[in-house]
Amino acid sequence: MEIVPTSAPLENVTGLDELYRRKASLKNQIREQEVVISTSTKQLLSPTSITSNLLGYFTKGLTMLDGVMIGFKVMKSIKRLFRK
Repeated sequence: MEIVPTSAPLENVTGLDELYRRKASLKNQIREQEVVISTSTKQLLSPTSITSNLLGYFTKGLTMLDGVMIGFKVMKSIKRLFRK
């Protein structure tokens, strides 16, 4: 069985100073990611713009109008069935 090396080479830790530096760099990376996450969350949860609201109202209005027109057509066909 052959041993396959990993893609990331292991770092040589020489002492506490190196550990402190690595810890500080990891904390900085975590802070950067927290900023990215908070900004993306704010963008996702922010209120929608006025244009998208108006477009939504327009779409709802057309859908309601379409429903009313179909309702009238169904009522006409039902009335025709009972007349005959």
